[in-house]
Amino acid sequence: MIFQGYRYNVADNTLSKAPQKLLASLYTLGAAFNASGVPYALTFLRRTNGALSRRADRLAGPGNGAMALTYAFNEKRSVERDRDRKFSSTAELVRRWQWHNSVRIGILVVGTLVGAVAVAMDGR
Repeated sequence: MIFQGYRYNVADNTLSKAPQKLLASLYTLGAAFNASGVPYALTFLRRTNGALSRRADRLAGPGNGAMALTYAFNEKRSVERDRDRKFSSTAELVRRWQWHNSVRIGILVVGTLVGAVAVAMDGR
């Protein structure tokens, strides 16, 4: 049982501080998971975002030029995904985006939980 940075051993009724190496590992792991959200999005969501931007441009005209809408617009992979028959409907592209975004959210939630456990064990 862990409480405020101390581990309580029921068998011999003792309290011991959580090991610093474990805490450092948990903090590092939590930070790594949380920091991976942007690279994941730029790697795996990029071509789908680009294809969706291209479709939006065709349907509604050019937007305001915001980087979030244009960063992958003319990339080869975005053009290929936009033309791919597997993603002939915009709904298919949105489902693909939703799946990748769900994975990214899962990674961020794991990082947050690992960090929260480290904070709870640290007890500072």
